[in-house]
Amino acid sequence: MSGEPTPEDRAKIVVRILERAIREGRNETSLRTKSGRPGLSFRQWQDIAEVEIANAIRDAEKEFKSRRGIGNRIAMTIGACLVTLGFLGAAVAWGRIDRTLVALGSIAAGAGLLITAMEIPIRLSWRKARAKRRARKFENIRSLEKQVRALERFLEDKKTTLEEQIEPLRRP
Repeated sequence: MSGEPTPEDRAKIVVRILERAIREGRNETSLRTKSGRPGLSFRQWQDIAEVEIANAIRDAEKEFKSRRGIGNRIAMTIGACLVTLGFLGAAVAWGRIDRTLVALGSIAAGAGLLITAMEIPIRLSWRKARAKRRARKFENIRSLEKQVRALERFLEDKKTTLEEQIEPLRRP
C-alpha cells in the first residue's frame, strides 16, 4: 500500500485547504465578492469544501477496497495451502503417492503458508512506521507554518516601523 493518510490526516488536509482558500480569498488581489469587497463568498467556500470532502471520501473508499483485496488474497492463499496439505496427507494415508513427492509438496505448501502468515505482521509494522513518518511530516509542516506566520508578522511590523520612520522625512 502506498502511504495513504489516516482519516484524521485527511480531515486536517481538508481543513488546511479550506483555510488556505479563505486566507487567500481575503487578499486584495484575489477573489472579490459581489459587494466588491475582497473575500471569499460562502458559495465559493461551499464549492471548495464539497470538492475537497468528496476527494477525501473517494480516497478513503479506494484504500478500503485495496485493503479488502489484500485480505481476500491472504485468505485464499492460506486456504489453498491448507487444502494442499490436506490433499497430500490423504494421498499418503491411502498410499497412492510417493512420499518424496508428498514431502516436497508439503514443504512448498508450508512455506507458502508461513510466508503468507508472516505478511500480516510485516504489513502492520510497515503501516505503523508509515503512520509515524506521516505524523512527523505533519508536525514539520505545522512548525513551518508557524515560522512563516511569525516571519510574516515580523515583516509587517518592520514595514510599519520603516514607514513611520520614512514619513517624517517625506514632509519637508
